[in-house]
Amino acid sequence: MMTNRHRTGPRALFAALSCLALLTPLIFCGCTPQRQWTRPGITQTEFDRDAAACRREASRATYRDPFAYSSGQDQGLEYSVAQERFFEQCMSAKGYRQEEKPSGR
Repeated sequence: MMTNRHRTGPRALFAALSCLALLTPLIFCGCTPQRQWTRPGITQTEFDRDAAACRREASRATYRDPFAYSSGQDQGLEYSVAQERFFEQCMSAKGYRQEEKPSGR
């Protein structure tokens, strides 16, 4: 008796789409301009301290109870985007600006 080693049906489609969803950002990450935070006269230690403080502040501003009911799959993405916006606002308030990183190519 021969067995079908190839998956067919909804499970195969789900597996293929999952792989595509994971690989797509990796394909395009080299195409987008890289940006970095800059502020004249700052040391790496000072930058690290400021960035950590802004991450903590952004995390507090977007906190949600892990045991609260969530009615949607995409809410995690919404919180991530909101958290990144809070981080950017905090860094800007500290005098940092985002600039395009020089390409090493």
